[in-house]
Parts: sequence; C-alpha cells; structure tokens
Amino acid sequence: METTLRPIRCLVVSANWVGDTVMALPVLDALSAAGRQLTVLARPHLHPLLALSPAVHALLETARSNGETVQRLRAGAFEEAILLPNSFRSAWLVHRARIPSRWGYRADGRSLLLRPAVHRPAVQLHQRQDYDRLLKRMGASPVTTHPELIVSDAASKTGDSALRRAEIAIDHKSPLVGLFAAAEFGPSKRWRLDHFAATARILEDPTFGARTLVLAGPKEVSLAKALNNRVGKSLPVVGPDLDLAALAAVLARLDVLITNDSGPMHIAAAVGTPCVALFGPTDPQRTAPVGSGHHVLFTGRWCAPCFRRHCPLLHHRCMKEIGVENVIEATRKVIGWRSAEQHGS
Repeated sequence: METTLRPIRCLVVSANWVGDTVMALPVLDALSAAGRQLTVLARPHLHPLLALSPAVHALLETARSNGETVQRLRAGAFEEAILLPNSFRSAWLVHRARIPSRWGYRADGRSLLLRPAVHRPAVQLHQRQDYDRLLKRMGASPVTTHPELIVSDAASKTGDSALRRAEIAIDHKSPLVGLFAAAEFGPSKRWRLDHFAATARILEDPTFGARTLVLAGPKEVSLAKALNNRVGKSLPVVGPDLDLAALAAVLARLDVLITNDSGPMHIAAAVGTPCVALFGPTDPQRTAPVGSGHHVLFTGRWCAPCFRRHCPLLHHRCMKEIGVENVIEATRKVIGWRSAEQHGS
C-alpha cells in the first residue's frame, strides 16, 4: 500500500521591500518542490503580489503587536520556519512562537534564537542567489533560474480596466513604454526628473512612434504630476489605485519599462517585460533585473555603488551622467528585441 508523505508545514518570513520579495520568489518555488506547504508572513501590501505565486499555500499578516503576531504563529502549528530578513525581530518572533526548526543566517546578534543558524556566504552574488546556502541545508534546490510571476485572470481584468480608464488601447500596434521615476529607497536612486521628461517628449514624438504612460504608487502621485508638468502635456498616470497584483498586470502589457532600481523594475522582469534600468548608488551586479532583453545603464563612477540615500558628495553624478540619448538608444534596442522575439525571428 502506497503512502503519501504529508507536506511539512513551513512558515516563510518575507522580506519587507517589494524588490526583495520578488527576488526571493525562487526560494518559495524550491521549498514547495521539496515538499513544504508554505505560509508566508508578510506585510499586507505584499499579499496580492505573493498570492500570484503558486508555491504559496496561505498568507499571514503581521499584527500591530509582537504578542499578537506570536499568537498567530503558534496557531499555525508550523514545524519549521525560514527567515528571509536578517533582522533580530524576525528571529525573536519565531523563537517565541516555539517553531521547532528556525532556519536563518547568522546576523544582528540572533544566532542563539535560530535552530540552526547558518553562516552567510562570504561572496555576494546576485541577490536572487542569497538563499541558496539556506536551501541546500534544508534539503531543497533551486528549481527556477529567475523570479517568475504568473498574472491571474482577476489581476489582468483589473489592470486592463485601469489602462482603459487611462484611454490606453491594449491591442494597439505602436509600442507602449512605461516610465517609473520613483524609488522608495531615497532620492539618490532617482534619475533626474528633467531627463525623464525629455525622454518622454522624444518617445511621444511621431518620429519615434511610441505611446508613453507614467507609473506611480499612492505615495508618488505628486512626483507623477511634477513629471507631467515638465513634459508639458498630460501623460496618462496608472497605478495609484492598484494593488501590486494589478500593477504586475499593467507592467505585463508594456513593451518596455524605463525605471530606476526599484520594486516595479523587479515585478516587470518577473512578468517578462524588459527594462531599461538606471543604476547609480546601487550595484547592478546585486540587483539588476533578471531575465532576457534588459538594458542596464550604470556609469560605474569611482564612488559607486555607495548605497546611500543621499549623495554624500552632493553632486549625484552617478545618475546625472546617464544621458537621455543613452536611455533612448537602449529603449530602441529593447523595442527591437521585443518585436523580433514576438515574431519569432
């Protein structure tokens, strides 16, 4: 008589940033393939995005108090937990929840709270590979080479509705280019707004022949308005009223996204949309978009990457020296690559 092994009840403590969450999706795929039933503890705004992963069985929200969060974790009767953040708090919560196996890297003075505590890799590769050592210790292996998101029908319906409200035709023949001028990390990651505006004017010119929209979250409406003021016309703004799943659906409709190093950049790459990605204070070897067709623009100044929210030298040349002509040339190449790919040539 054949017996079916019961999946291990595994808690995954999610990263807090959108980009970090996307880059950790291969971890979920690997754990699911290795016989885990995954419940992900994550901030509420990340839930719609994580729900797009077929590896996720259930989602939990962090509560207002640590005590309430611990009670929720105890109620889940988890057999093991894997901590994606390297924070003391994440280890303290799963320790107090009495989860028997608590996998995580030694960091932030939390080694005694983990069981076991694993040494972090000495060499840093791309961030999507950060957890490979943990997976190996857990008896799991990566099953995907890069993060992938499959947009649900419900998310597609919501995203398409947002595009129609912005009077953007989905089946139009001319390429659709998205602009994302924000970056939650801080001003140092942002390309100059005047450069985004100049790029938009060239894209909108009939000689280029593209359609352009501005992507923005709820906190970025004023930035989108400022960009439109500089462009001198009202480009459609999409995103302030969408959750991350619907935003993924909108990004999937683009032919290319021109973006700072940001969460939407990683979502776009995960749904298969190529990016022209602008890097300055951060390291493209660590966080460049993963997949085919992307163009990363990085000046590689002596002071970069500095990983500072504000330029410590005050000149911000790492981003200023990325020229509009560089972005336009890269966008042409991406559109040409996308067209060739779609026609199978």
